[in-house]
This record gives sequence, structure tokens and C-alpha cells, in this order.
Amino acid sequence: MAIVRTKRQRRKARRAVLKRLAAAGAIGLVIVMVFQFYSFLTTSDKLTVTSVVFDGLSRVDSAEVDRLVADMRGQNILLLPLEKYIERFEGHPRLRGVHLKKILPNKVVCTVEEREPVALVWANGFHEVDDEGMIMTSDELTELLDLPIITGLSLDSVQEGTYCREIRLIESLEILKLCKRFGGGFAGDISELRVGESGINVVSLKEGMVLLLGDSDHESRLKKFFLIKNTISNRDETARLVDLRFEDQVVLRNSI
Repeated sequence: MAIVRTKRQRRKARRAVLKRLAAAGAIGLVIVMVFQFYSFLTTSDKLTVTSVVFDGLSRVDSAEVDRLVADMRGQNILLLPLEKYIERFEGHPRLRGVHLKKILPNKVVCTVEEREPVALVWANGFHEVDDEGMIMTSDELTELLDLPIITGLSLDSVQEGTYCREIRLIESLEILKLCKRFGGGFAGDISELRVGESGINVVSLKEGMVLLLGDSDHESRLKKFFLIKNTISNRDETARLVDLRFEDQVVLRNSI
């Protein structure tokens, strides 16, 4: 049976079609406007990086760091791939990390965290090392730093710009941490950590002592020393060598 539409129904159907066409047109217009706005944002000279500033630099030359980000300038700030530049900073031996912040319309702020040397390693010259074992590039200030000196490491293991994974260096850095934790001011007076086949010896010039720590159990041996340190000083002011390698006793000698 044929369906006969009334005039009212036909008008209603036409209005529905027109509404759908209008809605589709509006969506299309929005899409075009979005693309035009995106094109404007990503090509506008007003959003081109013109300024890169650094915060937190001390030992690292700003010109050296600027070379890592020189190609930022001229790029659109919204499209700037920050991860790419963060990876570049991570490869620098004197930088522990960096935070990059975009400031519209055209500025990037690079806040860097420099590595702090905790000791000097002697290997055909002085090299700074941080608490993670990174051997940093030397400069004119390296030999002037008042830091403990780690001696006896193999030359091949000490390469600037790399992490030294030699077990004796890792142990030496841990000993420094333990001395700071347990010994207070004693850590600041350590002049040398001597690495050898028999283990590690700690030399304190101010205290006038050499601690023989051996090749293992360093934490418990240091705890033992700091527990009896004052007793040793009061009982025998001439004691210069403190042998901590024995489980149940501490051996004192007057000469090193």
C-alpha cells in the first residue's frame, strides 16, 4: 500500500534534511578553522624560539652548553622536541640533569643540575669524580679542589666522560658516604683513600691516622672505629695506624 505524505510531513522532512546539512556545514567550517589556526600557530614568526637562557651553571661554560641547544633558535616553540635536547644534556659529563621549560611566545629556559665532585682520582693527573662514579672532564680548578684523593686505580678504568665501574672506586665512594654518616667532621679531614690488593686504607691528616679497612665489611669496620675513636685518642695519642680488619679486635701501631 502506497504511503501518502501530507504537506506538513514533507515540510518536516525538508527541515530535518536542512538541519543535517547545516550541522555538517558547521562541522566542516570548524575543521577548516582548526586547521587554519593550527597552521598559523605552527608557522607564525611570533612563536619562533629566539631566546634560550640558562640557570644553574657554575663550572660548566655557558658557551659549551649553548652549543647543545643552538638549533632550538628558529624553531616553532610549540613543535620543539624537548626530549631530544634532554638526551643531549644527559651525555655531558659535568651535568647530572636538566629541566627545559617553554615560555610563550619565544623563550626556552634550561635549568641545569651540575655534578658535584666528591673526590679526586689520581691517574696520570687529577680527575674529579662524583658520587655516581662519573669521571668528569678536568679544568683549571681541578687540582685546586680540597677533596679526598683516591689512588691506586688502574689507568684504563679512569676515562673522562665515562662512569668508572672498577669495584675499588665504587667501594671508596661508599666509604666516603659512610664516614660522613657515622663520623661527622672526620669525613672532611680525609686526605686519601689508598686502593690496593689488600683492600682500602683511609688516610686522615688532621687526625694523623691511617685506617686499614681491608677488602670487605667496610660498614661494620667503620662503625667499630667511630665507636672507639675517642677512646683510642685518649688512651694512646701516638697511635697512627688503626687496623680494623680483625673481627674481635682493633690493632694499634705508632708508625705508618
